[in-house]
Amino acid sequence: MLSKVLISGGGRCNVTNTIWKPEELVTHYPRGHQYLLKPFQEFNSRDTQRWFEDCGVALKTEVDGRVFPITDDSQTIANALMRKTSALGVEIKYGHRATSFEQKNSGWLVNTNQGDFDTDILVITTGGSPAIWKTLEDMGLAIIPPVPSLFTFHCKHKLLEDLPGISFPNATVSLKKSDIRQSGPILITHEGLSGPATLKLSAWAARQLHEQNYQFTVEVNWLGIDKSTYIEAIRKEQDINPKKHVLNKPVLDIPKRFWARVCELSGITTNRNYAEIGKKQIQQMVDLVIKCSIQVTGKSTNKDEFVTAGGVDLNEIDFTNFSAKHFPNLYLAGEVLDIDAVTGGFNFQAAWTGGYLVGKSLNN
Repeated sequence: MLSKVLISGGGRCNVTNTIWKPEELVTHYPRGHQYLLKPFQEFNSRDTQRWFEDCGVALKTEVDGRVFPITDDSQTIANALMRKTSALGVEIKYGHRATSFEQKNSGWLVNTNQGDFDTDILVITTGGSPAIWKTLEDMGLAIIPPVPSLFTFHCKHKLLEDLPGISFPNATVSLKKSDIRQSGPILITHEGLSGPATLKLSAWAARQLHEQNYQFTVEVNWLGIDKSTYIEAIRKEQDINPKKHVLNKPVLDIPKRFWARVCELSGITTNRNYAEIGKKQIQQMVDLVIKCSIQVTGKSTNKDEFVTAGGVDLNEIDFTNFSAKHFPNLYLAGEVLDIDAVTGGFNFQAAWTGGYLVGKSLNN
């Protein structure tokens, strides 16, 4: 019960994001952005924060815009949801796993491992459940085949060897031979590359990377600045500190261990000073720092917080209330739909919005 809530955000529960304007909020959804504008006009992240605060949950916003309970404990959110459920008189059937469902007269028959239930209205919020998708597909709903989203990159490059833990806060990573690029923090790991920029790129390119069997090339700009700015910074060091050893004076506060590897791969020896490096070395430094080409050979995902691109085709849904267009009294919300977002609380926000609009429709 509420297992996804409990494990999210490393056990802290990233409830939503401080971004609330619908036209800006939708830009964080690789799948679903064109459908979510009107729903977000009715219930967005600002409304989510108010809802939880009205339930007695104190929230805090971190510097990157993510919103968490002030307790830093996801159990706080789970408890609030359970209290609200109890207050509304909702009965929860524990241990009842739905195995199938079908239309029956004007309602629905739901089969579970502990018996069958008749219901006038059926709301499906099962997340990425292959069994539920198969049942919906057998009913005639179009299902977009799911593929992984939000994953880190496995890659090897001489620049990355033995440098796990080094991060760059304002990097840019782009997919070669495409116009897909993302900016933000990048982290070097034992396996390759992680961090928000990497995860965002994986989300926006999820289907393309799946088709390439996760064998692709990225170009990383570790500093997120243009070539001319970087070269100008090197020239400035040459003018101001011509006798300083290049190895001992990193340009633009690049981490020292990373800078040492850049110097090594650029052919700059330990005692070489700034006055002694020429165009060839500078170009090699540019190729490593500003446009570093890295071959990716695989991916890793957080199994607990696994996110997919795929699910019920969004053309099947009436987004005024998240009902199925061709099936009366059937509603679907959350990750059962072909909606997914980048990191930062946006996936939860789509679920909260869908849940709100379903509830509003049922209450009318």
